Amino acid sequence: MTNPAAADLLARSNRLGSDPRITNYAGGNTSAKGTDVDPVTGEPIELLWVKGSGGDLGTLQEGGLAVLQLDRFRALQNVYPGVDCEDEMVEAFSYTLHGRGGAAPSIDTAMHALVDAAHVDHLHPDSGIAIATAADGERLTAEIFGGKVVWVPWRRPGFQLGLDIAEIKRANPEAIGTILGGHGITAWGDTSDEAEANSRWIIDTAEAHIAAHGEAQPFGAPEKDSKPCPRRSAASAPPAWPRPSAASPATTGRRSATSPTPRSCSTSSPARRRRRSPRSAPAAPTTSCAPR
Repeated sequence: MTNPAAADLLARSNRLGSDPRITNYAGGNTSAKGTDVDPVTGEPIELLWVKGSGGDLGTLQEGGLAVLQLDRFRALQNVYPGVDCEDEMVEAFSYTLHGRGGAAPSIDTAMHALVDAAHVDHLHPDSGIAIATAADGERLTAEIFGGKVVWVPWRRPGFQLGLDIAEIKRANPEAIGTILGGHGITAWGDTSDEAEANSRWIIDTAEAHIAAHGEAQPFGAPEKDSKPCPRRSAASAPPAWPRPSAASPATTGRRSATSPTPRSCSTSSPARRRRRSPRSAPAAPTTSCAPR
């Protein structure tokens, strides 16, 4: 039988994930904390159910959840070596799993486990990303949401980001969520319905502000009429990879190096098209990632 907290989580996840304005396919993650019975000891045990790595919120089922023992996961704070070891920390998450089966926990798991709230949503809504990637995103966050939503400067997803968000919630008891710089949003609540309502309020409030104050042509006025990009000549094209045999399934959907690309040339100002693009690729570790 599905735990009631997990059942509420699945229903909320499917509702949120069914709207592409709220999050992209396979993007974002949601979680719930609750009590279950340890099958070995028969004693109550506090668990975290969280969308696993690579899953899709809109179609999420119980098998797509990672189930972790909450006290063991939070104890990882005692052995966390630092931001140079985020990938190694994800591998350590497996030591906190509960039971058999289920999905592998993702790198975002810490922002769910460490935040002191029963239900947490992490989403990539269009309006939230617009604020998160704005050059003045921190100012906009304060202007739009007041103290209800707190700006978090860009940090690569991982354990430290979870610690940061947990501290923000502790320091700002009136807050219902965050804008993650260059990334998306988080929201939380004591119940599944409250977490979902808070997520939707952040999204809708950001949408309303953009509709009232956003630029009509954020990438600049057209410089010329849109037209298909010219087809490259064979002489200017890079060498094609060796063509598979006709019977090979690898040929399905392949384009040759000279195939026309089904897109239009961009016609707005190149300078206006530039935007900041925080990198998620980890730097080479400069410290030992062995447990302390």
